[in-house]
Formats: sequence, C-alpha cells, structure tokens
Amino acid sequence: PDKGGIVEADLPGFALLSDFAVTENYSVFFQPPVSTKSVQFLTSKEPAKSLALDQGGALLHLIPRVGSKGARQKTIVVPFDGISDAELQFCNAYEVDEDTIVMDVIRSDGRSATGKSLSWPWATSTDEYSKTSSKKSLWRYKIQISSGVVTKDCTDNVQASFGVINPAVSGKKHRYVYAAVGGRGSDVAPPQGIAKFNIDAGIKEVWMPEGYEFCGEPMFAPKKTGNGEDEGYILSVLYNGRTNESEIVVLDALNIEAGPVSRVPLGIAIPHGYYGCFSATEETGWTAEEIDRRARLADKMESKGNMWNEVKSDFSGLGLRLDDIEEYFGDFFG
Repeated sequence: PDKGGIVEADLPGFALLSDFAVTENYSVFFQPPVSTKSVQFLTSKEPAKSLALDQGGALLHLIPRVGSKGARQKTIVVPFDGISDAELQFCNAYEVDEDTIVMDVIRSDGRSATGKSLSWPWATSTDEYSKTSSKKSLWRYKIQISSGVVTKDCTDNVQASFGVINPAVSGKKHRYVYAAVGGRGSDVAPPQGIAKFNIDAGIKEVWMPEGYEFCGEPMFAPKKTGNGEDEGYILSVLYNGRTNESEIVVLDALNIEAGPVSRVPLGIAIPHGYYGCFSATEETGWTAEEIDRRARLADKMESKGNMWNEVKSDFSGLGLRLDDIEEYFGDFFG
C-alpha cells in the first residue's frame, strides 16, 4: 500500500535483487531463484558463500509507483532460456502502452567463465580475463502485462558493459544506449572502447582507444543548449596500462567515432571498472578540502573493512570515535 510516499511490497522467498528500473507507473525488479545454505552461513558468516543460484526462470515484479494511476502489483515468471537473469543491468525501461513494457538491459552469461575470480588488476592478459569473466551483451525484453508473456532478443552481441542513456529520457522511450565495449567483438574482453547504439536503426558507432587503454563506465552530460536526446557529452575514466595512470576522456555524443574532444589527466590510477555518474548540481561541487576530508574517511573505513560485523553504536568498530564524527561528517547530522 501507498504510505505517505512509500510503497511496500511483499516478495516471495529470498529476494536477491541486483538492479531495477522505473517506468511511468511501475518499478521493475527481477528476482532470480536462490537457495540458502544455513550451515555455510553459520560457519563462515559470509553471505555470498551462503547463497546458491538455482536454475530456472526468474520472477519479474511490477510494483506500482507512488501516485501511479490504476497500476496493480503483478508477478510474472520469466521463461528460462539457459541463461540466468540474476545479473541484469538495466539501461532503461518504458511503457509503450498500458499493457506493454520495453526494457533494454546488459545481460550477463556466466556459463563462459571457467576460472576463479581475480582481484585487482583483474587479469594480466585478455585470455586470462576471458576465462574469469562472463559474456555481456545488450538485450531487449518486452513484457505483455495482461498475458504475462515475456520475450527476449539480443540487440547486439558485442561484449558490452555499463549501459547508460541520457537521464532526461529515463523511464521514457529512448533511442540511444551508450556502453563500454570490449576490443574483441563478440568475444569476452575487458571494457575498453565506447559505443553508441541506435536501437531504432539497429546500428552502432564505436571509438576504440589504444590497446593499452581501457575506458570504464560512460556517463552522459547534457549540453546546456541541446534539446536532442544525443546532444551532450560522454565522460569516462580511462586507465592507461603503460603509465599506470588514469584520465577523464570526453566524447561528443553526436560523433562517438571521432574520439575524445578533451582528455584530462588525473595523475593517479583509478582501478578499471568503477561505476560513476555525472551531476551538474551544486551539491557535488566539493572543495579540495571537502574531497580530502571524505577521502580520509573512506580510507579509515576501508582499513577497518574486516571489522564490519563488529560495528558498535559509537562507530568504534570502524575505528571512529565519537569525536571523529564532527571531523569527518561535519554538520551532516546537525
């Protein structure tokens, strides 16, 4: 029920939800079939080792948004085609009409990964990376709400990660999806170049950097004077494997193939694969002092990461005393 701007919904079983999307009237969630290992949790206390992903169709939950008109909660069993829907990364979703929802997602097929997961720097060669990483590609899902029919089609089989759109069309019909793509076509490879997919026309544009350079998640920054869906810039953090340093690359979304219109060296190495977002609000216009304060807080919390299960109410489990709170959080709690 709608409780003062909050919608509560009961979901069956163990709900392991990795991502979601919103349309005009619905929030869309995928719940994969999961079983738990109670003994494993009691002995290791590591949640990730206590869960097992089962074979079978996921549950698709359509949860009415606050203020939606006539929408009702519905759960649909998604047909299983041999690939799990546990790690869908939503690019966008929108309603075609009252009975049809379209979603563009980056779909992960973990069946190709045969090696053990690696820590940073993830891999020392593309072959090693391909053995430990899953195949990812751009897919389109269509949902017929009344009949419960779900169809899935691969939009493009190129290795793709971090799919994004212009935020101005979030929850609405979109034409373009931007993503980081691998340098080996449809074969598994680390995110390296930037692609622009024209979903309506079925074509894509790609910019690929040097073989030792790797782009992370693309971020869309709209132009102040632009009104078109692709009138803006794509920002991405590029890691240079030769210099072990990173830079921000800026591409014109109208002409991705032309490559960066600007490159901003950062002077440090940012691990490849980090998520990001663009915001033009004053809220993120931090001073150098504020950035330093937040960085020191992050370092302190990370150094105590193995003590999360022992956090106390006075934050001492993080290595923070009560007199640290004002130093790191300022007037946040004021």
